[in-house]
Amino acid sequence: LSAARWSGAYRGLVTVEPPFVEGERVFGPPNGCYDADWVAAAARQQDPGLPAETAALLAGRAWKHLREVGQLDAPAVARALLAEDPALGATPCNVVAMAAVSFCESYGVRP
Repeated sequence: LSAARWSGAYRGLVTVEPPFVEGERVFGPPNGCYDADWVAAAARQQDPGLPAETAALLAGRAWKHLREVGQLDAPAVARALLAEDPALGATPCNVVAMAAVSFCESYGVRP
């Protein structure tokens, strides 16, 4: 099998194309581990106008606030992020908080 494609058409099998492109990151962080880079990327997918630097900053801070809150509560994390730096605005804080909670739920991360 090739990482890019395999073909068994000559044996009556179908050609299978992977759901990713070459060079794309196709693995995830270990279960139970918070990854601020993945959270920032997820937030930017939800809000493409969110600057990468802001997403990365808020994703790192989100973990601190998740631990302080002690539960996967996106509104509480968003409020804490906004209180820490009101100049960033509510929308980026909400988007990153929701991405952080979603990431934690998906990868089994507990604050």
